[in-house]
Amino acid sequence: SNFTRAPYQLNKLHECDSEIFFLPNADAKIAATTDSITEEISTGLYDDPYLIGWMTVMVNLSDLAAAGASPIGLLISEVLPHNFSLDSRTKLQNGIADACRAAGTYILGGDTGFGKYLQLTGTALGYLNDRPLLRKGCRPGDILYVSGFIGRGNAYALTKFNPADEIEFNYKPSARLREGELLSGLASSCIDSSDGFITAIDQLMRINNFGFDLNSNWEAAVEPLSKRIFKYYNLPNWLALAGHHGEFELVFCIPKEKEQEFLIRAHDQNWYPVQIGIVIPETKIYLPLYGRKTELNTEQVRNAAHLINSDISDYLECLIGIDKELQLLP
Repeated sequence: SNFTRAPYQLNKLHECDSEIFFLPNADAKIAATTDSITEEISTGLYDDPYLIGWMTVMVNLSDLAAAGASPIGLLISEVLPHNFSLDSRTKLQNGIADACRAAGTYILGGDTGFGKYLQLTGTALGYLNDRPLLRKGCRPGDILYVSGFIGRGNAYALTKFNPADEIEFNYKPSARLREGELLSGLASSCIDSSDGFITAIDQLMRINNFGFDLNSNWEAAVEPLSKRIFKYYNLPNWLALAGHHGEFELVFCIPKEKEQEFLIRAHDQNWYPVQIGIVIPETKIYLPLYGRKTELNTEQVRNAAHLINSDISDYLECLIGIDKELQLLP
């Protein structure tokens, strides 16, 4: 709150996954974002150096995608422990390089230092050919979509913290850059699912002061393998949406009058997003669950994430407790 907002910045605080600004004395619109891989390393969620490198790139590119921006490149800051082996360093750099190649972008530079713990930070820069996608802007009646299967991020976290020999799970998400570019000029609001689907729509609700009525498609939107994993652990599918680790899909709203154009353009790109709900005037979120239309206390779900840094098992038990409360509702 003490920082002076740049006069050439287009978005207000929290209104976009990236920061959008004009270049002074120019007509270009630039998107910039920065994100670190720290909690994921400290909790053990990411312990493979290759995945850490890959995710350092993709978490930042996903923020560009949610703004409708095309990447220019990234700056990477690496803090490496002195005991970090040459093999681990090679895998880390290969993960970064492969992620850039997959997204068609580049490492522009950065900084390398040494410290007690491994920490990776990326800063991504992009440009916009159309108006930026913002989190703010949806209206009642707009249609809520997801860009692809959801739940995979939380399924990965579940298997990582509760390993089972019977389960093999490859988690390697990619930023939805092409889809974000298509949504520019069509979507009324957009956010990525990096913190999980429910946290994403909760944030859209609080920014726009409108809610969401989810339809029965939500279960079809949960990735099939993720469903099998949650069934294996005897957990309900909706918790795949509730956990605080996402899969970096785009969650967005399309005005009804633009839906046909959107679907035609998506089909032309062989992209088949899932319609999952509608924007409603109430600041509430409803989910078809246990045979009835259930109002979710998304603040309760969101705040449960603060338990992650204390104890992962406590966090999971908290989510299970929320589910039990929902089962007992009349």
